[in-house]
Amino acid sequence: MNMAASRADIEPQFVHESEAQRQYARVRIPAKLFVNLGGSTHNFPVADLSAGGFSVNTGLESFRQGRVYKGRLVFKVDGFDLAIDVNFVPRSFDSMNDRCGCEFQDLGAREVSALRYLITAFLSGEVVSAGDVLNTLSRENFTKARKGKGSNDLGFFGKLRAMVGSLIVMLIGLFAISFVVSELWDIYFVTKAESAMVASEQIPLRIPKDAKVTTLVKPGQEVKAGEAIATFDAPMMSYVNDLVGEGNYSVGQIEELLDQRVRGTITSPCDCKVVNMRPAEDQYMSKGEQLAVMAPMDSSAHVVANFPFNQGEKLEEGQQVILRLPNGKEQTGHITSLYVNSQAQGGLVDVISASIESAEPLPIEAIGRPIGVTVDQFRMPSLQKVVERFSEG
Repeated sequence: MNMAASRADIEPQFVHESEAQRQYARVRIPAKLFVNLGGSTHNFPVADLSAGGFSVNTGLESFRQGRVYKGRLVFKVDGFDLAIDVNFVPRSFDSMNDRCGCEFQDLGAREVSALRYLITAFLSGEVVSAGDVLNTLSRENFTKARKGKGSNDLGFFGKLRAMVGSLIVMLIGLFAISFVVSELWDIYFVTKAESAMVASEQIPLRIPKDAKVTTLVKPGQEVKAGEAIATFDAPMMSYVNDLVGEGNYSVGQIEELLDQRVRGTITSPCDCKVVNMRPAEDQYMSKGEQLAVMAPMDSSAHVVANFPFNQGEKLEEGQQVILRLPNGKEQTGHITSLYVNSQAQGGLVDVISASIESAEPLPIEAIGRPIGVTVDQFRMPSLQKVVERFSEG
């Protein structure tokens, strides 16, 4: 072996350790240290060994403290010599026992793995074999450092992209949280109407006689008083029974009337809006059949809403509600009356019907159209009075 001691001095790193708190476990493993001193190779028996260093009995030979030496530790394994090349620095000397304590320097990963395996096997009483040693040396026993770019390695666009990504994730999280909170609020504190519509004073128009009818206006259209909204063409036969009942006409006159027809118009009774119209073009309709529903323009519109019966305990007269109109606009209102309505759902399930007056006039074009009605429990007048009382106090 060609081994030489380095001339570089190493600053000692003194570490205080008591007998019960040593950094490494020291074991007495049969081994020898081979080292080149003064141009010749010397071997020393190893007194004890740990993962951090070893001690040897130097005899008449001596090492220089703080100097780096290169040597070789040799162990007997299955009749083979297992040699581990090491660098070490003498740290302590015991002249009474010819003992020198040395510290390992710059051990490689394979050397550390082999030493730890030998020490662990010796302490646990296992039999060390050459195959186990080779297996230990062949596998990766140390975790590699994680490779990752730091924020300082990112350029301007990289930092901008990371910032935008973080902002998007944060916004998505806030949206999800707000959605969940909103849904929970609606479940526990908000009562929604099953159905609601804008209603007002309504005037039904009916067919005066059995006739063919043609409508002249459309639903939602505004008409003036006396304006024609439909025409009808009725056979004179529909008047025969009335004429015969009066007794003023002869049989010949009645037969002559049967071949004649009566044409007329149905007019609007007021300045109205056509809420509902049954469209017809030369269509036969029976006497008394409803043709249209008219709403006076000067009438005030209100809302009729139906709530589930089991939500009745949460409703009271004077309670504020939120009205969502067909155009998306929201208005506030209050409940003027409550009553149980068995006809709203065909008589099978009772519902609570509420008449609601809007705080602002409802548009005339909303009459007859469905709207949304919600009741927030925290808008109850009693709660508002408590809040106002505390605010005044």
